[in-house]
Parts: sequence; C-alpha cells; structure tokens
Amino acid sequence: MERKKALVIGAGAAGMTSALDLAARGVDVFLVEKAADIGGRAAEYCCKATDECNRCAACLVLQQKDKVAQEPLIQVFRNASVKEFSKNKDGFKATVASDGQDVALECQAVIVATGFDPYNLGRRSEFSYGLEKKVLSGLDLERALKEKGSLTAAFGPGINKIGFVQCVGSRDLSIGNGYCSRVCCMYAAKLAKLIRSELPEVELDIFYMDFQSFGKGFADFDKDLRESDKVKFVRSIPSKIYGFPYDYLTVRYTDTLSGKTLEDKYDLIVLSLAITPSASSSELAQKLGLGLDDYGFLAGDSGEESMVTGQPGIFLAGVCQGPKDIPQTIGHAKAAAGKVCGFLEI
Repeated sequence: MERKKALVIGAGAAGMTSALDLAARGVDVFLVEKAADIGGRAAEYCCKATDECNRCAACLVLQQKDKVAQEPLIQVFRNASVKEFSKNKDGFKATVASDGQDVALECQAVIVATGFDPYNLGRRSEFSYGLEKKVLSGLDLERALKEKGSLTAAFGPGINKIGFVQCVGSRDLSIGNGYCSRVCCMYAAKLAKLIRSELPEVELDIFYMDFQSFGKGFADFDKDLRESDKVKFVRSIPSKIYGFPYDYLTVRYTDTLSGKTLEDKYDLIVLSLAITPSASSSELAQKLGLGLDDYGFLAGDSGEESMVTGQPGIFLAGVCQGPKDIPQTIGHAKAAAGKVCGFLEI
C-alpha cells in the first residue's frame, strides 16, 4: 500500500518534531523551510546549564536537526516557500518554490509550523537599540554566548552591572500587542543565572511589569534567583536608555512601587522581545484558507491551544498558533502529528 504523505511548513522545533513523529508512523514528509538551514530560531539559543541543567531545552533542537538529517522518510526543501496551494480529490496540491525551482507536491495532510518573529525594535527608539552596541536583544545575547562561550569572551572584561528589560513589545495596548509572550521571564531568569555562575560579583537587575510564572518549577526557580543569585527586581519599564556622552548606559525609569523617577548606570542592557506572528502568517493563511486571531497568530477552531483548524486536513503546530517555550512547542507539535495520524487513519 502506498504510504501517506504530509506537508510540514516550517522546520523549527515544531516542524521538525511533527515531521519526525509522522515519519516514525510511516508517513512520507515534505518539510519546507524558508531559511537556508533547518532548526529555526531555537537552534541559535545557547545552553544555559550552570553546575546543573536548567532545562532550557536548546539541546533538544540540535538533536532534532541530526535526526531529521538521518530520516529517509523526510524530504527537506530549504530556501523554500509555498507558492500555490489547492485541494484536489486525494487531498492537497502545493507548488513549492525552492532554490529557484518550482516543485509540485501532493499530500493528504498539512501541518503549519511557521514559528514567530521577534518584536521589531525599530519601533522603540527610546531604547537606543542599534545605536548603542551594549544594548542587546535577548537573541543577540544568546548568539554571543553560544558563539563565544562566555560573557567575558563576548564583551570583554569590565562588565559590572547588567540590566534586563522585560515586556518589550508585549502586554502593550498602545501598539496593539495586549498579550503576554509567556517565555520572556523564564529565559531572562535563566540567562541571569548563567551570567551569575560566570561572574559572581556582577550586579543583575531585572526591570519587569510583573514576573510571570509559566512552566513547571518556575516558582522555585524564581525564589532561588532572588535569594541565592541575588538578582534585583525593579518593578518598572524604562522610559529611556542612552549612552552618549558616557562610556556606560543610563537607564531612566519610574519605580512603580515608590513612584520615584530614577536613573541607574549599566554596562550592558538586554531587551526581552515579544513573540510576534511571523511576517508570512497572513499571506500563508490566505493561501490555505485559515483564520487569524486578534493578534495575527494562526487560529485554531477549538480553544486556545488547538491544533485543529477550520480546514479538514490542515493542522497547526508550535508558536505560529501562539507564544510557547521550547518544551511546550514540542508537546504541541507532537499533538499536531497525532491529529494528522488520526485524520489519515494510521
């Protein structure tokens, strides 16, 4: 009997997980990735282990990349996008543009796993991102630590005080992003703990709106961060960050607990950026006949974490459906693959 075929759009943590689960059930998978390599944004994250594993799950993504490369039932299309899409009597037909060539694919099911884009910091000039080299996004810091191996190797000696700014682009009704990105508090906390293990004397401040405790064990992690790691929490979102004419960064903010407007000096500022819908989500939704939620994420038809769409045979996996951390993304993608298997009756 001819094997069933599935199209998976996006080869980040969600897409790779779904593809591997489907291949394990004997499904031929067409895995379409817009970038030159698979793995998605999570493949750029650094390991956050100190003297013990901090369960950041970055290593799982690299393991998935190796497994995809070794799986004969997964055909990967890089530098690729879905150019045309339609239903036919056997399921779906997609024309995929890959490396300058159009490839016609037929399948019986589709999983959309197109991930997310980080918030565009070009919209927030008050933080001086792009003007001050020591103002970084969280992803900038992740890449630097992964490439160089340590904060000192990445930025040199003399880093004595670091500030993390939470909720940059999320929970902000003024720009239409009223949702919580769910992952920012935990990844800032784990990066702070990693830095503390390298630089025991460095001052670490986290500017926050309120610290969200998503995920198993976060409450204990948070307590340990405050007490053992001596991280200072400042309830405020800064209104201005500037460097010139000084060698350090000045952060101006109003402490919401005291009501006082203050300024502090930092050697490094890390901005925790909102998870926002992928720029391609709207166009892809139109091609596939899918809906969007109020914030532009792809909408399921039966609840906040739904994998099922209003189009029979088309399913959602991972952050394209809404903010999730890596373990949540992997779980959601496995559930999506399970839905496909049910739909295909295998």
